[in-house]
Amino acid sequence: MRSLLVVVVLAGCSGSPCDPTKQTCSYGADVSTMTVAAGREDEDTCQSWTLDNKTELWVHSIAQTNDGAYHHANWFFVPDDQFKLPDGTWPCKANNFDEVVAALQGGYLFALSTQSHSETQTLPDGAAIRIPPYSRIIGASHLLNASDKAITTTMHLEISTIPPPEVTAKLAPARIQYHDLHLDATTSSSFTTECDIASAMAGLHQPFEYKLMYTLTHYHQLGMYQQLEIMGGPMDGTVVMRHDGFGNNAGTAIDQPVDLAAIGATGLRMTCGYDNPRSVEVGWGIGDQEMCVIALQAVTTIGFEGNVDDGTDVRGSVVGGEVKHTGACHMTAFPWDFNKPGGQGH
Repeated sequence: MRSLLVVVVLAGCSGSPCDPTKQTCSYGADVSTMTVAAGREDEDTCQSWTLDNKTELWVHSIAQTNDGAYHHANWFFVPDDQFKLPDGTWPCKANNFDEVVAALQGGYLFALSTQSHSETQTLPDGAAIRIPPYSRIIGASHLLNASDKAITTTMHLEISTIPPPEVTAKLAPARIQYHDLHLDATTSSSFTTECDIASAMAGLHQPFEYKLMYTLTHYHQLGMYQQLEIMGGPMDGTVVMRHDGFGNNAGTAIDQPVDLAAIGATGLRMTCGYDNPRSVEVGWGIGDQEMCVIALQAVTTIGFEGNVDDGTDVRGSVVGGEVKHTGACHMTAFPWDFNKPGGQGH
């Protein structure tokens, strides 16, 4: 059974319920406990935590702890009249859970860093993600137990909020992924795509506004680094985030938020670098395959997904010991509503 812990942060009124419209509050739960068999890999486990929040929540920090067997997980929030299942674990596909649909119904909250047992992702001062009233948090988890023994693991989540008057940066999500990966055998490879955010916003008849405030990197064991650069304008090529290595907290708050429009840029350029010691090519996938994804949070009026679609990767020349690949960023953008109504409650 799911246990619930509510941590109340108050000034001078200990014992009273926390009011997220006026105070800083924290909410936590053991979302699920499950046993993952030895050698098991699974991409079809969803988990839910019904918040029963009567008012909107402006989330400034998210923390997770688990006992292992989590390779990765993407967490969303939806109105609580959607996916009305008992809190805990349930199969994603059997209940028609789709990440893009969840992001449109509610929003994207955070992603678990690769194989992280404990981490806290804190947004810059004044920045927050709005969860509408009466929402349900849902995680789509990629489980992996590579050991020869079963692992019993509890996923514990905590979200910390700030009151609306303290919110100075309302964040909207985005994701860029290089899906058409082809890691060259026995060598190093890099994969770069350029996402034109200004054109995507113009296509929606929106003025160009994109102030990047947070990123989260995702790749697997062959990944050496991920880099995000400014695209276009006088600062083209300036690196705003670089993550090296594997297996640590991959969330990065941008200390000095990057206002693309203000500096004359047009978008973002993402590169993932890998070292493949195997005698065969490695592609996109789970198990011993790879991924190249970055999640973004920004002050803007849109959400978007930029993807290098299958069949569009271009293999280039070798530079500095890396085989350089490029792929066109196919943008799917949509207006972001900061006033979504949420669910109905009980």
